[in-house]
Order: sequence, then structure tokens, then C-alpha cells
Amino acid sequence: MGGILSAIGLLFGKLMYFIYNTIGFHNYALSLVFFTIAYKLILLPLSIKQMRSTQLMQELQPELQRIQERYKNDREKLQEEQLKFYQEKGYNPTSGCLPLLIQMPIILALFYVIRMPMSYMVSIPARSVSYMAIVSIQNGDLPSIKTDLEIKDPNTQTLDDKYLQDLYGELTKKDLYIEIKLLDIIGRKPELVINNPYLSDEHKQVLKDFDLRMFKIFNLGVKPEFNVKKMIESPGTYIPPLIIILIAVATTFLTTAQMMPQQQQTGKDGKQANAGCAGKGMMLMSPIMTLWIGMSTPCGLSVYWTLNNILSFAQQKVMNKYFKKDDNTQKEGNKGAKVNNKRG
Repeated sequence: MGGILSAIGLLFGKLMYFIYNTIGFHNYALSLVFFTIAYKLILLPLSIKQMRSTQLMQELQPELQRIQERYKNDREKLQEEQLKFYQEKGYNPTSGCLPLLIQMPIILALFYVIRMPMSYMVSIPARSVSYMAIVSIQNGDLPSIKTDLEIKDPNTQTLDDKYLQDLYGELTKKDLYIEIKLLDIIGRKPELVINNPYLSDEHKQVLKDFDLRMFKIFNLGVKPEFNVKKMIESPGTYIPPLIIILIAVATTFLTTAQMMPQQQQTGKDGKQANAGCAGKGMMLMSPIMTLWIGMSTPCGLSVYWTLNNILSFAQQKVMNKYFKKDDNTQKEGNKGAKVNNKRG
């Protein structure tokens, strides 16, 4: 599974870097916005399918409620009749789940890109990342990391390619955010890049210009933490990620509520038929999942989630109008057909 996510992460990283170098104007936050728009366009056919599934569920609700009432004392028969009814109407209760199932590996793969931008976006060689980590540890800019391999002194010991490659694997296992920390150090000490013998001139220029900050204010690589001491010491670094995660949770709740079938919200007699992935359980589960994942990943992922929710909300509004218009056209057509039949 990790290999698949890593491969998807590499693909996303290349797409992000392409956007970064073109319409992103070398702005990481702007590139994330355009990446989210591209992702929504790619998944648009699935979103339309989910919307049609939700609409069909609304139409089937009254009959499903009658089936529930009829077989309320026989659970096995109820399930059998519901299944038969779904088959007759050509409805699959899980069809609306597909976009949600696809979104999870995308979010996890994007986590790779955000926490390791040097590897997944810029394709910086592992040996040069290891060298920068060693120098940063030696200079006291990076806390010492306990690894199975000895952290050698670059001034007195030989650093061969195999050692640096193996050390990179160790460092990224022990500290998931080491690349983000190194980018922060590079912003303060560009000599870490300038004096790196394992970097090409092109990569040196890229790293000197690369900035994870949004609006040049706060770092999208910072993980949200509810740590009062850190928030007092550096409010500009640790307060914005908490605000972003709260916005992500709120927009997730609103978007999920909007996607619920109308009958699910108003329920005639308090009974609800199976709505697949659009039920009330998902309305609570989605924000909780957003909070849980967002608190354990860099806030860039929460920015992506918020952007995705806003676009989903707008997309749903447009699609609701389109499908409503389409429904009215069909009803008028059916009404006209009945009148013609009477005249005939």
C-alpha cells in the first residue's frame, strides 16, 4: 500500500511542480489552489454520478419507507425486499461512496507531497538532503536524530553515496517532517544550499527560491499543535494552523450536510431509508476524520481540504440547479405526453 501511495505521491508531486513553474508563478500556496481545481475537474464525472445516485435515492425514499413500515418486524425480510427494490430500480446504495473512497488515497498521497516537497516535487537527490541534515545537526540548527547509522562529521569523515542514501531512509523514518525543517533552515541560512557539493546549480536555485509560506506569513509545512507555550512564543507560526484546521472541519460539515438527500434531513415519520454514503452517520464521521487527519499532518493538507470543500460546495450548488431544471423538463414532457394520450 505504501508503494502505491508513494507512486501516486510522485505523480502528484510532478503535477504540483508543473503548476508551480507555470500558472503557479513559483508560489506554493497558489500552486495548491490550482492543483485542487485540477483534481476537482478530473473527478467531475464521478461527482455527477454521485449526484445522480443521491437524486435517485430521494425519489425512492417514499417507497422505501413503505417497505420499512411493512416489514418492520422482520429484519431479514426487510433486507431482502430492499435489495429486490434496489435491483428493480437499478440503484446501488454504495454507488455514492466511490468519490469518497477515491479521495482517501489521494489525501494520503498528497500528505507525502506536502511533508516531503524536496523529494516529491523538486526531485532533490536523497544524498544532498542527507548532507544538509548532517550539516544542520552539526551546526545545532536541527536536533540530533537517533538512527541506526552513525551521524558522521562531514569535515573529518568520508560521506560516500551509499552511506548518504541509507542515512536518508533512516532520517525520513525517524522524522517525518525533516524536509520541511530543512527548508525552513535554508530560508534562514542559504549557505546550506550554496555549499552543498551534491546539488546542481539548477537545484540550488530552486531550493533558494522555494517557499512553503502562505502569503509570506506562515509555513504550510507546520503541523497543528494545541501547545500554549509554543503559541505564546511564536503565535504567527502555531495559531494559523489551528485556525485552518477549524475552517477545514467546518467546511467539511457544511459540504457533507449539503450532499445529504433532502428527505434524510426532513424525514416524514422520523424513519430513514438507507442512503448509502449520504447518511447522517457520514455527516458526523467526515468532520471527525478531517480533524483527526488534519491534526496529525502539515496544515497544507488542511488548506487543500478547505479548498476542496469550497469547490465541492459550489459544484453541488450548480449541479443541484442543473438537475432540478432537468427534472422539471422531464416532468413537463411526461405531462405533455399524458395530455396527448387523452386527446388521442
